[in-house]
Amino acid sequence: MKDIKELKEAIANKTPLVWNDPDPIPGNDYTIIFIEEIDEEEFDRYTPILIQYGGGSEAQVYLSEIIYK
Repeated sequence: MKDIKELKEAIANKTPLVWNDPDPIPGNDYTIIFIEEIDEEEFDRYTPILIQYGGGSEAQVYLSEIIYK
């Protein structure tokens, strides 16, 4: 994602997203099933975002690691 507005638009449109894990485990499903509520006013590109992916695993990821499926 290039910015928080693009992410919020993707969430609103229910666009499938995945976590582009920089250290992926082969066979893991990185499809994002939940993204925490994000405060745009306090957000910058270094703010970690809490997600749930695959079977319910959690990770804190950066905006740049979230991509379209």
